[in-house]
Amino acid sequence: MKFWKKAVLINLAVILVLLGSLTVFFATPFGRPALKTLLLVPEVVPDFPVRPLKYFSREPKVEEVTLKVGDMDIKADLYTPQDNKKHPAVIFTLGVVVTKQDSTVVKFAQSLSRLGFVVLVPNLPDFVSGFVWTDSVETLISAVEFLDKQSFVNRQRIGFAGFCVGASTSIVAAEKEQIADKVDFIAGISPYFDIWSSASAVITGQVKENSSFVSWRPADLTVESLQRGFINYVKDENERSLLLGHFTQKSPLSSGSVEHLSTEARIIYDFLSNTDLEQIDELWQRFPQSAKDLILELSPSTHINNLKARVFVLDDKKDTFIPRVEGEKLFRSLPKEQIKFTEIDSFEHVNPKTKLERWSVVKQIFHLMSFVYNILVEAQP
Repeated sequence: MKFWKKAVLINLAVILVLLGSLTVFFATPFGRPALKTLLLVPEVVPDFPVRPLKYFSREPKVEEVTLKVGDMDIKADLYTPQDNKKHPAVIFTLGVVVTKQDSTVVKFAQSLSRLGFVVLVPNLPDFVSGFVWTDSVETLISAVEFLDKQSFVNRQRIGFAGFCVGASTSIVAAEKEQIADKVDFIAGISPYFDIWSSASAVITGQVKENSSFVSWRPADLTVESLQRGFINYVKDENERSLLLGHFTQKSPLSSGSVEHLSTEARIIYDFLSNTDLEQIDELWQRFPQSAKDLILELSPSTHINNLKARVFVLDDKKDTFIPRVEGEKLFRSLPKEQIKFTEIDSFEHVNPKTKLERWSVVKQIFHLMSFVYNILVEAQP
């Protein structure tokens, strides 16, 4: 009996020591992000058996705010922890056709705010319409300036969490002189680095990796988003409608109608109809200078040397939305101390529901936790 009593006491002592050690560790600058990572990752992994965050945190305050962007009023949802402290802030930049009301977005924003983040989720007008345009860049600049004025925000810890084209647009915005010194970090999932190379891969179904080309089948949403974005450049409304009908709804376009297109509409038609990689350079030369300028303006590659924020990239080896090489090009363009690059086997783009082998799932969760941990370390005061 004394033996079992002694064994129980020893085991209890070991448990108390472990709990004490963990408590001390989680109170350190390295431990706090680790604890937050352990609480956050279960919230974003589907069917995770335990989600303890709600038991250890308060529900955030949520309100709708208005951002002034030129002549536009852009609505955004603001999530704030319910205390009187200053907190790091993150701006969500979503992919195309995803709004701030999306249930996954709301859940993720609430989870981050429960962990001590101010979260701002603006509806980006061009993204909601299904393509990338300069409006989103201006909106993100206004979003940073809005947070920079709030008394409850740690102004040295303002960043972006971007998904797909939203990640790239975040980088473009952070390169701008108005906010370059105000953006501390950018967390991006599957960003593109250069619009022209990405667009060329989408329309031809081929991606250049090293010195060779490999087949790549883009997702339908990527194809349609690309088509809408390029067609939006055409100034004439009737021609835009004609091209949209042809490319997004498969409406026939007669040879006579093609011949009567304006110069700018014809080059857009020729580009979107092309499947030959050897024609890409020639098509680029035919683009009007204003169109080239727009493409360059929306590409992170153009002014990447202006970027001061630390960048954290999560890429999917099997991504069908953005060619995987785009993330690699971004990684190579920045100093190693400025960027962390994580690549996983499959993340189903930005919605991790892919069915994998158990060991593969464990590896993906480990990589995801590492990605999140590094961001949280950067974002802490």
